[in-house]
Amino acid sequence: MVKHLDPRVIKTRSSLKTALISLMQQYKIENISVQKITETAHITRGTFYLHYKDKRDFIARAMTEILDDFFDNVVDDGTASLPERYAFLKGQTVNVFYLNNAFNYIEKDAQMFNVLLNTQENGLFEHELYARMTDYLNHFYDQMKPAFADIGVPVNIQIAFTVSAYVGLIKNWLLEGMIYTPHYMTGSVQKMIQLVNTGSTKTVTFTNFFYTDSQFTNAPENNW
Repeated sequence: MVKHLDPRVIKTRSSLKTALISLMQQYKIENISVQKITETAHITRGTFYLHYKDKRDFIARAMTEILDDFFDNVVDDGTASLPERYAFLKGQTVNVFYLNNAFNYIEKDAQMFNVLLNTQENGLFEHELYARMTDYLNHFYDQMKPAFADIGVPVNIQIAFTVSAYVGLIKNWLLEGMIYTPHYMTGSVQKMIQLVNTGSTKTVTFTNFFYTDSQFTNAPENNW
């Protein structure tokens, strides 16, 4: 049976996360105290400690919740988007990362993502995002291994290169003020993916994990 959180609990946790993001624009994370967080959120310290053991517990859980919600919205069944259906999957669902959903999601909460990815020197959130994407790509590889293209490069290097490219792209997009729309960004990625495609519909690479619909192949040249 699924347990539903009390709306008051959801509101409290949301207020605390909002306060944390606001404070992270002004202070390094190690200089943010529980008192600063609760005062900014207009919540008592007692209420804070009903939900979290300490600041470290709060920050860790807040980062996890943000990432959970992000990936819940951008990773979905993409079996039909692969070059062809493979018998070895035996009905398994193959999840892929829907790029346009990701850019749209980030755009809607751009301030938060920019703070988390571009203003904190310790790179806590970036590290967790990188680790999460690495896990997804490892799982994708495990599922699709029989059809994976052999390019003569160790899988861990391919994954590190791929994740670094996409995380770096997102950071740069935010840093430059999102001068390009999510649609344009998705189309641009699609064009770059085509440059590294093997041209074969019978093999799979890590580019297949990042799904871009054919509608983005010829994205408009303007950026708005």
